[in-house]
Amino acid sequence: MRLLFRKYVSDRRGNTAMVFALCLLALLSAVAGAIDFSQLLWQKRQAQDALDEAALAVAISSTTDTNTQKAIAQTVFKQNVDAKKVNATISAMNFNSTARTFAMTANGTYQPYLLQLVGITSMPYTVNSSTIKAADGTLEVALVLDNTWSMSESLDGSQTKIQVLQTAAKSLVSSVMTTANKSYVKMAIVPYANYVNVGTGNRYQSWMSVPADYSTTSAKTCTTVSTKTTCTGGTKGTCTGSQDGVPYTYSCWIVAQTCTTVAVTPYQSCSGGTTTNYKWFGCVYNQMSSGKLVMPDPTTAYTGIMQTSQGCLNPIVPLTNDSTTVTNAIGGLVVNIGSYKPETYIPGGLIWGVNVLSPPAPFSEGAAYDSKNKQPRKAIVLMTDGANTQYSTSSGSVSTASATQLATTYSDQKKVCDYAKAKNIEIYAIGFGVSDATSLGALKYCATDASHYFDAKSSADLIAAFKTIGGQLTKVRITG
Repeated sequence: MRLLFRKYVSDRRGNTAMVFALCLLALLSAVAGAIDFSQLLWQKRQAQDALDEAALAVAISSTTDTNTQKAIAQTVFKQNVDAKKVNATISAMNFNSTARTFAMTANGTYQPYLLQLVGITSMPYTVNSSTIKAADGTLEVALVLDNTWSMSESLDGSQTKIQVLQTAAKSLVSSVMTTANKSYVKMAIVPYANYVNVGTGNRYQSWMSVPADYSTTSAKTCTTVSTKTTCTGGTKGTCTGSQDGVPYTYSCWIVAQTCTTVAVTPYQSCSGGTTTNYKWFGCVYNQMSSGKLVMPDPTTAYTGIMQTSQGCLNPIVPLTNDSTTVTNAIGGLVVNIGSYKPETYIPGGLIWGVNVLSPPAPFSEGAAYDSKNKQPRKAIVLMTDGANTQYSTSSGSVSTASATQLATTYSDQKKVCDYAKAKNIEIYAIGFGVSDATSLGALKYCATDASHYFDAKSSADLIAAFKTIGGQLTKVRITG
């Protein structure tokens, strides 16, 4: 180009040659600049991508040690820029534990090829990247967990279902409720069966209506007995039954005995005169109005069930940022108390899942709803291992359901899910070893979308589902 320039400058054949030469030089410089500038942009884009990868790697890691964070970032960044032959290095990195952000800066230099001819030997550039850990704003999660009697079964021949659930749920807690996230994440536990236990400590809350404990004593009556029944023959065998989908066997007469009534010396037989004590164990009736299930956020109080023995299992743990409290509650889940082996009523669990997230009574730990579900982000994780077996009567008690009554239960389940979605609450729905098509269909309906629905056929599937949910709830994203 220099020789060409001199040649045209020395040309005495006219002004046209001089003008053409100058224009040609400018044109060639512009082309060279465009080529080098496009290469500069390419290298800058590669450096930006590498820095984003490094920032994400640091954010995803659980470490809060600055030196370890730097080592992770440098390793990931170098691997990416070396692969693209890009001359850039990380120059600054900062972790803001309050904002939960990772900010990083990298500087690079592009050495042009053609622009060196006009004296430009290097073209520096700077790229920045920042990530934020977890969702925008705070996070409130309600784990609505099935601890019915069917969870006592073993799905894979080793651990029981409840043991696998405890492992999976604890893993989710450890990934979401980190030390760095303590001020931003709250979690609640809502165990459910046929009834939900709201905790006896809430007896005198304005949203509860519980009578005082009481006792009754029946009158003693005596009658004269002069006959008795005697039975002979028959054949005993083994019969089978089912409790919440769990089969069991018992001794029964497969060939009936022959029974007759015979006279005996008259004697006095007395009954009654016993005292029965009733108390509240934390169980509550469903709220009903005109024979229909009332949705959450009630304007009237829930009624406590007075019982002679406990008829609901573990109590609710309201929203808390104490991971130890949540983990211990999961570890303490039981599937029966004495002879009480509960069955399944999913709508009740869902209602209380919404109740622990809602800002008004019955619980007040939840922040106000955000129409964008970001400040805070609210989510329900619903897990069941089977189908509904119960329905809610007009009084709010639950009972074994017929086919028609089950249809109402599933309709109510969908209505509660619709209510939660109307509040912009995310719903994750997990079926654990569920084979019933109706139950799976209802779970899929409840899930926010396909990515929120899990059909876990094995213990490994359940653990993977909770791990995936944990990852989605602690989503790390690029912010700049």
